[in-house]
Amino acid sequence: MKLLGKIFNYFEETVIIIMMTYMAIMNFLNVVFRYCFASSFSFTEELTVTVFVWVTMLGVAAGFKRYAHLGMSFIVDLFHGKAKAMFALFGVMCSLIFMILVFYFGIVMVQGQIAMGSTTPVLRMPQAVQGLSMPVGAAFVIIRILQAGFLQVKGLWNEGDEGGTQV
Repeated sequence: MKLLGKIFNYFEETVIIIMMTYMAIMNFLNVVFRYCFASSFSFTEELTVTVFVWVTMLGVAAGFKRYAHLGMSFIVDLFHGKAKAMFALFGVMCSLIFMILVFYFGIVMVQGQIAMGSTTPVLRMPQAVQGLSMPVGAAFVIIRILQAGFLQVKGLWNEGDEGGTQV
């Protein structure tokens, strides 16, 4: 069980590192081929955009895990004790509701892409591959919001003014 926890704990970062490395290498090679050989890879732009969308959604989850997201701290910090915990809980709930909506409408979008048979122009890859980043990424964000939010609110509730710890 500890191994599963470690794998999930570093999953986003590992996938993001792999995807960002891929994007950097492919774009570098594309520039080299374009300027040295007057030819470029036609597929790199399409794949880079797809990978970038996935990196963005997984990055949001990683941000929530590390408390590196935009929050309502300017409001929460005005209060102390249990009131601070309640406003932090309100912020967590707003984030959670928003990501549940992103998850739901991401599924609706992917179903539409599959039903229409949408493909990308160059690779003819199903557009659902890009679209899946929304519900999958939102699912990771929802899990991270629940983890980080619980620790943050619990820390504020129990300790008065101190925040939570990293997940």
